[in-house]
Amino acid sequence: MGKTKMEMKRIQNPSRRQVTFSKRKNGLLKKAFELSVLCDAEVALIIFSETGKISEFASHDDVATILEKYRIYTETNGNLGSTSLQNIKFGELRLKTLHEKMDVLKKKEKNMVGEDLESLTMKELQRLEKQLQTGIKRISDRKMRIFAQSSKLLIQKVRILEEEKIELQTKLSARGDSSTSATNLDLGLSYSTMASGPCDGNRNGD
Repeated sequence: MGKTKMEMKRIQNPSRRQVTFSKRKNGLLKKAFELSVLCDAEVALIIFSETGKISEFASHDDVATILEKYRIYTETNGNLGSTSLQNIKFGELRLKTLHEKMDVLKKKEKNMVGEDLESLTMKELQRLEKQLQTGIKRISDRKMRIFAQSSKLLIQKVRILEEEKIELQTKLSARGDSSTSATNLDLGLSYSTMASGPCDGNRNGD
């Protein structure tokens, strides 16, 4: 008996849907890997689950690099010539893109310290203000965590010092009691000697 063909519609049962997703995702990733190895093809695969979890595969470099190559390919309408020429043009275009991204990052860095704000629109200024407020809040939260940790360590050190102080006082007290007992014993012996001395002398005289 042949295998029953699954109807192509959304699986309503959540457990069955998750099991099917996991199996088919692994199968798709395996097929992408096999295609890249057997045919020496550049393959990029991105899968998002219904919960937003991402799974990805890239045959060369990483997914971002292959997607960048795809973007450049579409922008030039595929007019990149031979493979060697494609690689050269791709490298040049990618370098240009990286420089553009670097310029954007430099501009954002200046904006974050309050420089070059004239070209920003009201919406961009509001977004920047929100980012700064978020950054300040994170800094403040981090400071509070460090302060709390420092306070906790300080309290522990004070407690240890107090325990050491009590232990030292106990030892000193014990030594003091021993010294007092020894002194009293010496005084008692001296008194006994002094008291018995004259009597012995009188007896000898008799």
